[in-house]
Amino acid sequence: MTENSLVQYLKAGETSISNILLHHYHELGMSTAQLVVYLEFKSYLDRGVIDPDIRQIAQHLQTDENQVFDLLHQMMSNKLVVQQMRKLDDGKEDAFWDFTPLINKLSAFNEQEATEQVNANTGNQRKETFNKIEAEVGRPLSPMEMQIVNDWIDRDHYKAAIIDLALRQAVMNNALSLQYMDRILRNWSRQGLKSAHDIREHERQFEERKSNYSHQDARKIQGPKIPIFNLNSQTKKN
Repeated sequence: MTENSLVQYLKAGETSISNILLHHYHELGMSTAQLVVYLEFKSYLDRGVIDPDIRQIAQHLQTDENQVFDLLHQMMSNKLVVQQMRKLDDGKEDAFWDFTPLINKLSAFNEQEATEQVNANTGNQRKETFNKIEAEVGRPLSPMEMQIVNDWIDRDHYKAAIIDLALRQAVMNNALSLQYMDRILRNWSRQGLKSAHDIREHERQFEERKSNYSHQDARKIQGPKIPIFNLNSQTKKN
């Protein structure tokens, strides 16, 4: 590539496109032809030209102006673009194409997709939680027990990792029941322990204090250290 060609390439600029739009434009109500028209408009909008020449866009797409206008009106019907009026420096008004409705749809679609992903993850975690508890108790949960677990997740908002830790505590203490797990979870909640990290750190500090108390008690039982004399040597001197 010659220097002049490189300069021209850089001056032409680049047009970015949201991956949400690229992957889901059909779900937003756009045809492939409409997407290409929007990208043509965006190539100008990104350079600050809000009212590009339709004839030039048609030329780039190797079609006629009527086809471009037809696609724009289809997008208007699908609420992807609107025509707005602006006042020019000379006081006259001019119409331009505003793609804000498309951007709003993209934003709403992104939020919906994120919510669906969260719901899917929550559903998977819920299923895993049920499976782990049933594996430990060795039987399917009753409807009442299932409601208790659902309440932990939906009402109390306990994370799956915290429920797993409560299950582990119940197993270790040989007290495997949902009632016992519920007391553990409520106790952690009252202490403000909101994550598995908080609980593990709390347990570590508890074990550390317990160990310190054990050492102190041992020293109290042993009493003060008394020096040991060599009684044999004392007897010989006498």
